Amino acid sequence: MSSSQKNNDVDMSAAEIEKKALLEDLESEYFDDDEDDDEEEDFGLVPNVESEPNGDAVVSPFSEGAAPAAAVGEELVFNRENVDKVLDEVRPYLISDGGNVSVQSVDEETKNVYLVLEGACGSCSSSTVTMQMGIERVLKENFPDLGEVIEMEDPASVAGKPTELTLEAVEEELSRIKPAMIAMGGVVEIISVDPLGVVELSYRGSNKLQQGLELAIMDVPFVKHVKFVS
Repeated sequence: MSSSQKNNDVDMSAAEIEKKALLEDLESEYFDDDEDDDEEEDFGLVPNVESEPNGDAVVSPFSEGAAPAAAVGEELVFNRENVDKVLDEVRPYLISDGGNVSVQSVDEETKNVYLVLEGACGSCSSSTVTMQMGIERVLKENFPDLGEVIEMEDPASVAGKPTELTLEAVEEELSRIKPAMIAMGGVVEIISVDPLGVVELSYRGSNKLQQGLELAIMDVPFVKHVKFVS
């Protein structure tokens, strides 16, 4: 083998070693196998992102990565229009979960905001967390002197709710528990229902079963007293 060929082989080996070292550096930087380190480094730094049906990313209002609607140094005037504009930040996230939020009113003197959580958000057991940790946080980022953020009932749902005790409400509860009562030897019939809150029942059965029946009827909205007659 000639000396020039040997030199070429040495140069190629050195180049390969240098290339291999470079690749190892890149792999250690971008493809770290230490999962624990990754979790510690990434936690809280990457915004919570979901996808809408059209493929657009939806950043959660719960994420620290969510940016204010107003540009840095710009202060939004507190009014209903701007509050609604700020809420556009959280609406895609709420809609992706089957809900929404609307502005019922704002008080420009106290800086209070009155909101209605709609759809799944209104019936969700976590609606208070949604209001405080998501919506309220985003509003405070844009309105530093914000007052209270108050959740109001959806007018549509309120309109369908009874305002007094009805026979139908008592019948619905009784139909729910009646099969079990019959199986345990109880017999019950509705005598009368007073809209003011008094329910009269005809009952035959054990005292223990009667106590359970009374508690069940007392859970019906607007019931104040259950009277048993022979």
